[in-house]
Amino acid sequence: MVFDNLNDIVFMKCDSKFCVHIRKIGILQNLIKPTENEKEELERIDPDLILQIFSPMITSQRIMNCHFSNRYSSMQCQNGTNIVFDEYLGHLFVYIGDNDISWQQKVLSVSILFIKRVCGSDVSLLKYSRRRRFLVSKLLDVWLKRSCEEQCVLIEAVEQLTVSSELSTAALTAAKTAAEKMKAKSAFSRVHILIMVRQKFLTLYSSRNATDLSAGDTLFLALLAEAIQTADPESKDKSDLDVIIIENDNLPKSENDVPLLRNNINNLLVLLGQNRLKLNAIHLTYITDGVPLFIIHEIGNDVFNSSVIDSLTSFCKIQEIQSRGTLDREGLKIAYDSIDSCMKKIIDLFKKKNAPFAPTRSVLAIITTLATRWESLKKKYFEYFKNNDSTTLNTIESSNMNIMCSLKDLQHHCMLNESLIDNYTKEAVGEASALVAVMLHDYTSFFEVKAMNNFTLRSRSTLSINKYLEEFPGLVHFIYVDRMSHRMIAPGLEFASQETLELTKKKVWTMIEFSRQHLKDGHFIVLWKDNTFTYSYFLWFEDQSGTSLKPRVQPTATDLFPGILNGDYYEKLLEQCFPRMQKGKVRCFELFCVHLGLATASCVLEHSRRLSATVWEVTGRPSNLLDLF
Repeated sequence: MVFDNLNDIVFMKCDSKFCVHIRKIGILQNLIKPTENEKEELERIDPDLILQIFSPMITSQRIMNCHFSNRYSSMQCQNGTNIVFDEYLGHLFVYIGDNDISWQQKVLSVSILFIKRVCGSDVSLLKYSRRRRFLVSKLLDVWLKRSCEEQCVLIEAVEQLTVSSELSTAALTAAKTAAEKMKAKSAFSRVHILIMVRQKFLTLYSSRNATDLSAGDTLFLALLAEAIQTADPESKDKSDLDVIIIENDNLPKSENDVPLLRNNINNLLVLLGQNRLKLNAIHLTYITDGVPLFIIHEIGNDVFNSSVIDSLTSFCKIQEIQSRGTLDREGLKIAYDSIDSCMKKIIDLFKKKNAPFAPTRSVLAIITTLATRWESLKKKYFEYFKNNDSTTLNTIESSNMNIMCSLKDLQHHCMLNESLIDNYTKEAVGEASALVAVMLHDYTSFFEVKAMNNFTLRSRSTLSINKYLEEFPGLVHFIYVDRMSHRMIAPGLEFASQETLELTKKKVWTMIEFSRQHLKDGHFIVLWKDNTFTYSYFLWFEDQSGTSLKPRVQPTATDLFPGILNGDYYEKLLEQCFPRMQKGKVRCFELFCVHLGLATASCVLEHSRRLSATVWEVTGRPSNLLDLF
């Protein structure tokens, strides 16, 4: 559930069991009356009922945060139910469930990431845009489903598809040709052409002046492709708020369960980027089943887009500061200065008739209103900073809200507005997509096979990836990740019997969770056993020549979860461990191994060293020996 600063619900996603429980509480507390068809009503829920039941808790959370700067992070009920909280841009996120608290916190973190990318700095779009609301919902569905099925999604890495050099060259050539076609046909020169096979990376070509596409972006786009496939194509924007009910039976179980969109091109606007989000147009089509082709180009004016986003973010910061019992005058001044700089950039772009697009009358009206309101507000803040009279702040709260409304209108009209993708661009995208499809036509059958399975530990005789595995007796499974590119290589989890598969998969997922807990505590090497297997986890550092490096500083706890979707955890880890080293000078790697339970520690260590040294036979990029001492 997502609540705004007035405690109104802007987004809610729940299962039918929760609906039944909440209606029972509502009836017991005389908040609602039972109906004649109560069985039908039990699977529906009124947001007003949610508000009545949870308002005391939400209000308490805001008071604890605003007046004591000591908000709740989670609550645990006697029956084992966990309630986890998070905040983003003045909105309170609440997750109620019976999962582990750390997992529920992770879910909220990923939810906020999806909303950032789909809604920018205006979370209220979830309330008014049915399309964006359902897209966020489907992204969550896909992420939750794939986190239970795909190793790359679980550990947040991009799995490299294992293909021949001939196919690799052909795919890159096709992508490059498509990018050149886009550049020649349209006005967009900042273009990425990305081809994937399900969640696996095949190739990426980026034009010279395009902002780098991060591994986190690539993983997000893989999830987005599946979310769009399962989304309701008939959904249109409406102003009503409908609660999204989760029904697991409705999730697609295979590509055959959803309508394929390979003959259509889906166009939408999202924000991509690692440290600073930038507006991009995403054009998605399919070369063949399970093989999405993305044509991505940056759209609009970066100065304008970033200024609107930064202004909204800083206004939310100001609201938070002004609502606290103890006023942070320095923090208020920093936020105000950021807004002042951004507003000057926005208004000057239009004053100098150098707007990033041809503004409509409605946009010009918004800019005029924004400029007038800002000049009035600047005077009030100037008076406050001059006289240090906190009572002045009480008179300008409504002015803050009015300017935020104008900024949200600008974002709606000039940024997250699909009509900005004109027909000329769509024509160029269509031609570029068709070109790639023709150039890779001879490989479509191969793609379809690869979409189902990359490689397994049982395919030793046919794929070079496993030739050397015969030299590792007792090795059941491994996952190797280059944390600079976040590329992953790992066998697929396929075994002779379903019983063995389910056992091994459960063990691998538990191993990853256990390793992550220790990594957050600063443990880079972990070995442990259970009744079935011996597990090991290694994280190590190298310089550019491949020489092992030892951390110079012991890392401290961070709010980030190990991964790349919502911020690059490993980049922060490198900054902590090597504070004076220039960025890019230190490389980071991870290795997970599962051995049979009889394997000794010395055997595991020896295998891990050799794996780290020889996995380049699979990736095609030489790697150096893992130094465990």
